[in-house]
Amino acid sequence: MGFLGLFGSKDPTVKIEKLTKKFLNEHQQQQVRQEAMEDLLQIDHPQAVVGLIKRLGVNFRDTIKNEQEKKWVHQQLIDRFGDQAIEPLETFVRDGDTISAAIQTLKALVTPDHLRRILLTALQASPPEDHRSFEKRLQLIDALADEINDEVIEACVPYLGDHDDGVRLKVFPLLEAHLTKNASFFDAAIEKLIDVISDPMASGAITRRAANLVSTFDLDLRSRAATLSPLLPDGFVLGSNGRLKRG
Repeated sequence: MGFLGLFGSKDPTVKIEKLTKKFLNEHQQQQVRQEAMEDLLQIDHPQAVVGLIKRLGVNFRDTIKNEQEKKWVHQQLIDRFGDQAIEPLETFVRDGDTISAAIQTLKALVTPDHLRRILLTALQASPPEDHRSFEKRLQLIDALADEINDEVIEACVPYLGDHDDGVRLKVFPLLEAHLTKNASFFDAAIEKLIDVISDPMASGAITRRAANLVSTFDLDLRSRAATLSPLLPDGFVLGSNGRLKRG
């Protein structure tokens, strides 16, 4: 047996890794998981915070115990670590997949402007064409809906073209509630909505939602009539004055 095998490793990350693995295993008894998380709190090392945050990104089938443990972690990160938890939480939101609980913890630690910047950065790192991260985009857009401003709406416009209908349908309420003609990105948003209407692969629910939103602005679309008219969803027509309306 070698020296380290005899006396044990002094590297705290080894213990952190073992404890983290234990409380991320849903097949362990809850008491065992809880003790592992409490033991982790006693280790004064940055990776201890990182390990604890990982619990926020895992969902167990026992929803009651799952929520209890996440609430405990949420409170420990706020009360025990405070500002020390902000940077690793930001990293987790940027790089993780299941991030809603981490976002809620950040919300208690940073200003609304800071949180908005974190969310926008994470969203922009997950483009509409990325087939692997649509669940993450759903969570980010949900969170951004609570931090709404023109910058958020503009950042969400490209996701009208997302390959996932669930993501697209989350963007529409933001535009329906907040898009105005005086927004600096209004023309770009309308162009994107027209692209959606013209998308032969889009579902009827998506194209109707886009057509309905465009129709509320009473725009002259005569320059687009030749290409747009044949692709309008059922229930919409382009009038001789170029206005899109329900037919």
